Amino acid sequence: MSASLTREAAALLLGIGLGLVYDLLRPLRRRAAWAAAWTDALFVLLAGVAAFALAMCAPDGRLGLWVLTAALLGFLLQLHFLSGVKQLRARFLSRIHLKKEKNTRKFRQKSTSKF
Repeated sequence: MSASLTREAAALLLGIGLGLVYDLLRPLRRRAAWAAAWTDALFVLLAGVAAFALAMCAPDGRLGLWVLTAALLGFLLQLHFLSGVKQLRARFLSRIHLKKEKNTRKFRQKSTSKF
């Protein structure tokens, strides 16, 4: 029982990791059509290797339906919830940076106009 739960938890973490890799490859995919094809091929290769490694850790060398479901759930969890948190944080930080930049511009304009 605990071995199957451990395997499913590992599959969930694998799915989250694959979601992170997908997020890291996302900016490259948006640059050009040929980049999208290459990054998709790279992602499929990495996902296949990770699934193979997970299957080799199983006692009978095959993935069960619950393990595959846990990996898919981890991928979707990262893609829809955890990735959104990163994007909100990035937006918040970019707003702070823009405010600092505007204040710096105002300060520079005031300091140069006095001379």
